[in-house]
Amino acid sequence: MAEDKKTGSISAIPSSDSPREAIIRALFETYESLYDIDVETGAYRCYHESESYSELNIGSSGDDFFKALIEQTETAIHPQDREYVRLMLDKDAMLSALQTDRYYSFVYRLLVNGEALYHKVRATMALVDGREHILIGVRDVDETLRQEKAHTEALASMYQKEKNHMEAIMASAAAYMEVNLTRDTVLEQSPYLPSGEKSSAPEPPTGEPMSTYSGLNEWICERQIVENRKKYALVSSRKYLLACFERGEKRASVSFGAAKENGGVQPCREVFYLYRDSASGDVMAFCVIYDLTEQQRKDKELRELEEALRMSRIRNFTSQMQPHFLYNALGSIQEVVLDDPEYACKLIGDFTVHLRSCIRAMANDVPVPFKNELDNIRAYVNIEKMRFGKKLNVVYDIAADDFKILPLSVQPLVENAIRHGIYQRGAKGGTVTVRSRETPGTWEIEVTDDGVGFDSDAMKRNVSAGLKDSTGLTNIVFRLDKVMHAGVDIKSVPGEGTRVVISVPKGGTENEGDNRR
Repeated sequence: MAEDKKTGSISAIPSSDSPREAIIRALFETYESLYDIDVETGAYRCYHESESYSELNIGSSGDDFFKALIEQTETAIHPQDREYVRLMLDKDAMLSALQTDRYYSFVYRLLVNGEALYHKVRATMALVDGREHILIGVRDVDETLRQEKAHTEALASMYQKEKNHMEAIMASAAAYMEVNLTRDTVLEQSPYLPSGEKSSAPEPPTGEPMSTYSGLNEWICERQIVENRKKYALVSSRKYLLACFERGEKRASVSFGAAKENGGVQPCREVFYLYRDSASGDVMAFCVIYDLTEQQRKDKELRELEEALRMSRIRNFTSQMQPHFLYNALGSIQEVVLDDPEYACKLIGDFTVHLRSCIRAMANDVPVPFKNELDNIRAYVNIEKMRFGKKLNVVYDIAADDFKILPLSVQPLVENAIRHGIYQRGAKGGTVTVRSRETPGTWEIEVTDDGVGFDSDAMKRNVSAGLKDSTGLTNIVFRLDKVMHAGVDIKSVPGEGTRVVISVPKGGTENEGDNRR
């Protein structure tokens, strides 16, 4: 073997290698360094050093390996690992371990070019020329360990996601069962009926055939399912679920009614999550039962709310289309047809706009552009001005109109201001102002008048006592709240007037697109 004069390490092995040297050659590619240590004397020799390892300037031979190596690598070992390396390279500790185990190994961090890299020391005992020797190999395992760490973290992340997914499923579940469909066995199950309800049927007996999924499922169908039993028996059957999986379907579900102890029926839904076990290849099913009682209650509330909104629209429409308004408007137009046909034509156009808005509002409560509602307001005001003349003054202060509002939600407020505020002042008349503006979080519409006003507290008491009817305003507040989550603030002072402000929050489903600039 040839010795590198610069480093003192062996850099080449002649073709006349001994078998031992040939083995060392074969290990060159996998180890950073290879040491041969005479146990009795402690003398050592390094048979190989990688390029990066040789830069540490560790001696390639010496009289006492256990002393020299620790001294020479003190600065090359990561500070946090130095004490650990001293303990692991203790001669007595190493020899004691090698008496019982074939190999002795440990991992530490070595500072190479300022970078902490994981290395692994592996030692074994061997007889060389009749003397005990310790053969030590130092391997760079940094990349391997980091890959293993990344793999471990990826697995941990995957397991955590699976756990989170299962917890999400179980959080809303009332009961569950895990079964092996291939082997027809029940692996785990919780108490069957949801919400802790007791069944009117006895508990399932133990033993055969209850140890099989088919047997237990048949018992459940006969004793605990009282509504949609035929469909439940089909969907929950082992045969059906296996067929679903073979078709590539990963889940199946069925709704049913379960018997309760008080004789009632508990609405439920069972979902069967189908998958193949990676170890055995068996087809499995995780069966989760959901209690639909709360969902049915919410569905009922939603239906009732939809019906209330529908009736509110109808009441709102009929309040606007009262016969006296139609008769008065048409009668007034008839009076001016001969004297001023052009003005009459404009009034008929306004009447048509108002009538169309009322009919459209009756059909649905879909929010419309505020500009449309404003057109309806102007049309209505033009008709009323024909009757009130100069006694009625309407001011429009529109600073924002790029948003949506419920149809017939602002126009009735203007109508109230004219009829119950300005008209009551008689010959004095008055002014109604319609304003709109944008704030950081809302769109605001304000309707004010300098009419007679009213005692709002007294009004609330009279409405509650049934002495006064406030159906129109109540409907508006109800619709704006339920459909657009909008607030309505009403302030009135007797003798001074009334102010009504509608605040429509931004970011709602109906106004999201209108907030972009």
